[in-house]
Amino acid sequence: MKAAQYRNTMILLLCLTAGIVDVIGYLSIGHVFTANMTGNIVLLGLAIGNSLQKTVMYSLTALLGFIIGVIIASAIVAKQEKSFWPSGVTVTLVVEAFVLLLFACLSLFRGSAHFLIILLSIAMGLQTTAARKLDIAGISTTVLTGTLATFFEDVTKRTLSINNKKILHTDALLRALTIVLYCLGAVIAAIAEPVCPFAVIWLPIVMIIGIIVFAITRFHGKNAS
Repeated sequence: MKAAQYRNTMILLLCLTAGIVDVIGYLSIGHVFTANMTGNIVLLGLAIGNSLQKTVMYSLTALLGFIIGVIIASAIVAKQEKSFWPSGVTVTLVVEAFVLLLFACLSLFRGSAHFLIILLSIAMGLQTTAARKLDIAGISTTVLTGTLATFFEDVTKRTLSINNKKILHTDALLRALTIVLYCLGAVIAAIAEPVCPFAVIWLPIVMIIGIIVFAITRFHGKNAS
């Protein structure tokens, strides 16, 4: 595989982790999304409209955590020039792995729901900004509405093309796989969470650590291509 293919695979694995983390937050901690902030804002509106104060606080906690994660990641990667795999992305993923490890440890003791929510959402905020810094087909790993729209816009444009360019571009295929992998992560967590709550969080942790190790050993020093 070429370096770009490895990098694409890694971004897709991050989408898988986001799907897992979102379902953990929804099924086991307050029925909120910790990665998909669009859905979380909808849940916040529903909770406010129905005077569900507890759910409102959970949703606001998730939003706050996500914002904190984005701010931290932005501070890490902001001044770095565009490259094949910026070192700041790796640093951000290290911070994310640490946050998820902290979550995994605290979940063993069934810690405060608000604290668990904020840890997961911080991790997803970090991951979102790290993925955006890579600038691969506009994928952020957690924002799927725009990805879905862009994919079908591309499909429609190529279907109606008079130049017989019907083959989907690599970016379009990546966007489609982003949605599939996110959904797969949700399926995995939906199956695992009722059986053993929080245990499935170790799968994203292992994948992210693997991505960090691979990035350090294979991508360090590579220029943008």
